[in-house]
Amino acid sequence: MSPKVLEKMVETISKSYPVKQARQEAVWITQELPQKEWLNASHLRSKLVPLQYILGSQPFGKLDISCKKGVLIPRLDTEEWVLEASDILRDVKIDHIVDYCTGSGCIGLGFASELRNTTQIECIDYKDEAVDLARKNHELNSSNIQTQIKLHKGSIFDKYLPSDVNYLDERSHNMLVSNPPYIPEEDLISPEVEESVLRYEPRDALLGDSEFYEALCSEILIKNKSFKGFIFELGYMRQAQTVAKLLDRKLWNVGIRNDKSGKLRNVLGWKSNSPFTVLENMVHHYL
Repeated sequence: MSPKVLEKMVETISKSYPVKQARQEAVWITQELPQKEWLNASHLRSKLVPLQYILGSQPFGKLDISCKKGVLIPRLDTEEWVLEASDILRDVKIDHIVDYCTGSGCIGLGFASELRNTTQIECIDYKDEAVDLARKNHELNSSNIQTQIKLHKGSIFDKYLPSDVNYLDERSHNMLVSNPPYIPEEDLISPEVEESVLRYEPRDALLGDSEFYEALCSEILIKNKSFKGFIFELGYMRQAQTVAKLLDRKLWNVGIRNDKSGKLRNVLGWKSNSPFTVLENMVHHYL
């Protein structure tokens, strides 16, 4: 590779990003894309197009998750809690994991690549683009996945659950996981939300609030006795408190988890005397 080409790429990307970041991203582009695409990729990056859309993928644990416009890019924060939960749940016998708002499929597939005592994982999203991409990611990462995966199109607001599972069977040990849209309208335009996210990532995967957590609790956890544990990603304490208020505290233990930077990241819970009591190892504060 010509040093002049690399410097031209760095110069282009650094119109929008610090030089150190621009140089690292230029190197990644040369490693992941054919040479004929390098300069155009640098131009796209200078226009704030997310690097994952340009390169076409994002690492997630053992997986390489394909990314495309219209579906949310997997986050390092999400990867962190999925891997942490997988370590804790590794020896737990789980019948079904239901992954709502699956998007690229990174959460469900991430668990499928780490857990060996889980019978089946159901990945659900209301968008055709997301279900298609999750299916593609399942195929691309099949060598790292031993747990059975099923993909479904459905909406939590339509009370959708796959019909081939007996969710009322109290003998089953099922877990619900979700990274729903959780940024309220008024907070989308804030310093914490990058401009590239606002410009290019799907608004419907970002914009939401407590209504998603209310639906996950009322339509799944409360109505279906086979669910004994859950982990939801979120961004606000009021969303965690919504979950805690909705669930019967005689049945459920509920707590929050902060990520490695100390930021609130998850609300999680389990029923007493269930195998999911091990999730208490993720809790930083009980609600």
